[in-house]
Amino acid sequence: MIPRGRGPGTPGAPDSPVVTILNSAVCFIAALAAAVTVVSWLLTFTPWARIMPDALFVPLFFLTFPLFGWSVFILSVVRRKPGSRRQAADPLKEIPRARVPLALVGAVALASFVTAMPSLTGQPEYDKAKHRYFYSDHGTLIPATRTGYLHAVAAQNRLFLGVALVFLTAAVAITWDERNRRRGFPGPPAGWWHPVRPRPRVPVPGPVLVLSAAAGLAGLIACAILIIGRVDAYNTSGPYLRAGHPVRVLLAPDDYVVFVGCTENIDCPRLAPGALSVTGASGAALDVFTDPSNDRLSEAQPFRGELSFVVPRREEAVIALSSYPGQPVFVVPSPGEEARALAGWIALAVLSLVVLIAAMTGTVLLLTWRLGLGKPVLAVPPDQDGLGAA
Repeated sequence: MIPRGRGPGTPGAPDSPVVTILNSAVCFIAALAAAVTVVSWLLTFTPWARIMPDALFVPLFFLTFPLFGWSVFILSVVRRKPGSRRQAADPLKEIPRARVPLALVGAVALASFVTAMPSLTGQPEYDKAKHRYFYSDHGTLIPATRTGYLHAVAAQNRLFLGVALVFLTAAVAITWDERNRRRGFPGPPAGWWHPVRPRPRVPVPGPVLVLSAAAGLAGLIACAILIIGRVDAYNTSGPYLRAGHPVRVLLAPDDYVVFVGCTENIDCPRLAPGALSVTGASGAALDVFTDPSNDRLSEAQPFRGELSFVVPRREEAVIALSSYPGQPVFVVPSPGEEARALAGWIALAVLSLVVLIAAMTGTVLLLTWRLGLGKPVLAVPPDQDGLGAA
């Protein structure tokens, strides 16, 4: 705990510049986390929820503990009068502007509970080894369909994101009010870091750089989640084939590849085109041929593409394997087609990364100048604030 000093500007006091800097950092981090949480919460009501991982809420949920903990410190220690033993301040009484945001997020949390709890039979889980979906209810495994699993994942994310949003909004409101209260406090005393050279030639204002970095980071995270979710769904959506057990599946128009598992020594058994038959809904057999691209995948073990066939239109087909090659066999759309489908998300992820790097570079330059790092050159005009704006 920071000991109480003699007054504002005193190093070590609750009203010292150290607390001011930390409070501003918590405020901006909490605001960014709250914005990401709101967007993620809204996505749980859309079809995009199917590509959201089941652990999406985890980093945002656990981030609320240190951020809200700091706001509790502000109310219970910083705003408490010296010698006073009264309890922590009530944000609804001492921070009137927090009432409306907290009421709104309270409604969000209530909506999350009402819409999510009836859908959660248990914790949604997926067993990659056995390729099955289920709900875990205190150790009891309840079978589930993929559609039910995805719906439960969206409900679970919505429930925890709604709770996280309440605490993040409270943290933003308290730290923002505290930041405004400290605007009239004395600046750092002599000996504290301060600018010692002219402001670097960064054409973009500091606040815009911070917002650009936040947008780039959010875009990069969103694209990464989308790409990883799509790849994971691609690897787990294909039916596995067993000799003598035909599989009836609904296939979209695409090029399909039959993958055969390889051993740890990359010994991949061969599968002849005559060992596989694909019959459409009309009863006509589709042409099965040797995969010309020699595609490779890795899912628990290496796989190599052996056969290919083309589905011209959306139809229900029966896939039958007549011989067992000694390794697992499954069917998925062509990896090349999937790569082209992800090209747009990959391009957006690269653009977000470029924006993030550029914005962070400018922000670091301004912070380095503001903290007085580097060789002194000229005196800095006293009418410039921490980010160089007059």
